[in-house]
Amino acid sequence: MPTELAKTPSSPLDSIITVLVEPQGPRNVGSTARALANFGLRNLRLVKGVSPEHPQAIEMAVHAADLLAAAPVEADLAAAIADTHFVVGTTAKQRERQATLDAREAAPRILEAAQGGRVALVFGREDHGLSADELARCHLVISVPTDPRCRSLNLGQAVLVVAYELFLAAGTPAGRTAATSPGPTIHDEMRRVLQNHLVGALGHLGILHEGNEIPCVRTIERILSLGPMQTRDARLLFTLARRITSMPPWHELRKVFPLEE
Repeated sequence: MPTELAKTPSSPLDSIITVLVEPQGPRNVGSTARALANFGLRNLRLVKGVSPEHPQAIEMAVHAADLLAAAPVEADLAAAIADTHFVVGTTAKQRERQATLDAREAAPRILEAAQGGRVALVFGREDHGLSADELARCHLVISVPTDPRCRSLNLGQAVLVVAYELFLAAGTPAGRTAATSPGPTIHDEMRRVLQNHLVGALGHLGILHEGNEIPCVRTIERILSLGPMQTRDARLLFTLARRITSMPPWHELRKVFPLEE
């Protein structure tokens, strides 16, 4: 199990774990460690790639050498995020099927999620970022908008911008308010039960059928994992699912109310 420098979290920043997937440049790894330390983030993990013990990484880390030395190297992304409950991916590309927020918009939501447990903040390879499969594991995807004439940021720069926005949001009254859940939230078992009810409702309506089960279930999972869900939200969705499943099946309704295709 990876170890972190932060043992007793006193702020949501302490629950955020930055994950670098297959970093290629040792200087980028070192500058990432420095950027994290600059803005109060103390947990770093690597997935393969450059060793955190590389001399150039240590040179660039400057006052964050301890943070770098404590960074475990995992075999794959699944292992790096195994003990987190909320995963945030980063991308330079706009995704048609995944809503993308900028770092400032996303910061309060990340801090809110960090109130309930560990959050993984995942950065991809310098040359082509995170794969589509890796982004599919993420509950939230963020990007850093840049001038179209010079779009690309290096890894250290991207980490610094996101870390700065998180630090700013956590340290201001607005950030502290956003990071505090406004009501009781549901636990994992209730979330699983709610997911089953919603999937059943989709099947009852004829939306979920053979051939699209996996995409539908993943969509429900992603919706329910967007952030800590309050009990009043869960009650509303439970009621909706129950009302739907108490209706006649969709194919029976079509006999009574025929609709044009």
